[in-house]
Amino acid sequence: MKQFGFLQRNNSTKKGLAPRYIKQNRTTTQNVITTIYLSGVFVAGVFAILFISGRLVVGGVPSSIIMRFLQDDIARSAYFRGDKAGLHDRLDDMGIEAEMKTFYRPQIPDEAELDQHIHQILYDRTGYVGVAYTVNSAGVLVLKDD
Repeated sequence: MKQFGFLQRNNSTKKGLAPRYIKQNRTTTQNVITTIYLSGVFVAGVFAILFISGRLVVGGVPSSIIMRFLQDDIARSAYFRGDKAGLHDRLDDMGIEAEMKTFYRPQIPDEAELDQHIHQILYDRTGYVGVAYTVNSAGVLVLKDD
C-alpha cells in the first residue's frame, strides 16, 4: 500500500481496474491536537473582538482607553518617564477620566463613589494622587477632610 497524506492506495485490486483509495483514520493524538489548536484560535478571536470593541477591561481600564493612551505620544512618554503630574494632566486633556466615568456609571450610580473609584484606578495604574484625595496606609484613596 502506498500512502498519500490521509489516503492509502490499495494495490490489491482486480486486474484492469483502477486502484481504490481508502481513507485512513486519524489518530486520537491528531484529533486532540486539532481540537486544542482550534480552541486556542477561538479564544484568541473572542479576546480580540472584546478588546477591539472596548468591552474588555484590563486592570480596571477599558481597552478603548488603553488604545487611546498607547496612541498618544505625550501620555505614553510621560508614563514611561514616571512623570505622574504630567501624565495626569495629559489624561485630563484627553478626557480619559470623563470617558471612564461614562463607562462605569451604569455600574456605580453614586457620583462621589464613581469619582473615588475612577481615581483609585488611576492611582493604581499611574501613582498619581488627585488633589481631593489622600492615600491611607492600605493604599486606598480617601477624600481629604475640608
